[in-house]
Amino acid sequence: MDRSRIQKFSITASSINKDAVYSKEEYLDLLGNFESSFDEPVIEVHEGRIVVREDLIEVGSKARMGEALVKSIKSDTIVYVQPRFGFAGISLTKLCKLYGKKLVLFMPSSKEVSEHQAYCIEKGCEYHFYRIAAMPNLNIIAKKWALENGAYFIPLGLKHELVTASIIKVASKIIEPPAFWTAFSTGVLNRALQIAWPNAQANGVAVSRNVQDGERGRANIISHYRDFSQDSLIQPPFPSASNYDAKVWEYTKPGDLFWNVAGNIKSTIIKSTIKSERKWN
Repeated sequence: MDRSRIQKFSITASSINKDAVYSKEEYLDLLGNFESSFDEPVIEVHEGRIVVREDLIEVGSKARMGEALVKSIKSDTIVYVQPRFGFAGISLTKLCKLYGKKLVLFMPSSKEVSEHQAYCIEKGCEYHFYRIAAMPNLNIIAKKWALENGAYFIPLGLKHELVTASIIKVASKIIEPPAFWTAFSTGVLNRALQIAWPNAQANGVAVSRNVQDGERGRANIISHYRDFSQDSLIQPPFPSASNYDAKVWEYTKPGDLFWNVAGNIKSTIIKSTIKSERKWN
């Protein structure tokens, strides 16, 4: 069975990179003299693949990506929508503590809180559960709350020019590979790497949502055959988020670069103590 042909998510045919509004040099200029507090990424070779081991950061690569943005925010409160799975909210818990900010997370209601949501709660975020029909609805609620409370709202995937610039900066310190692979949801990481490495073949594995116009850029995207909540049947030989980054590994080949955003996250909270289920309205 050719698993790559089993479509779980639709993929736009557009080759527009909606983040290519600046050149590589212009993105780097946006950062000025900002220097990340995180160490440079560890690069290893596993089974002939070049692996960026961002799982070695406790909360994953998005903490490195979002640091310049969080530092630049004047408001003392940051608002974000944390889905059941996703490392952006997790990374923001660390960044907000680092820069003395309050983090307010809006989360979709469910019978049991997810591991990622529980981790954010354990790390001290303020949280609000809402029963919703679709994630865009919760984004509207969170953005309205931020506006009414003088807080700063960050879009899904940490979609911001300073985040793109931060990815480009760290990628520019790595030798451009012939081809690279990332897991693909909002596509912020993949599009930034396309700008940093203009001659590399870009590849992604869609694991959580449909790929919209302008999100794919020039990447070849494969729609993974397992549901987002399901773990990959093939795990890489290093820690990797089982239902997210790990799903990329089986498609890579020797010589490719694989950007491993994060490992698995475990909370110490007893999840049954968190009342995450909500009624409509």
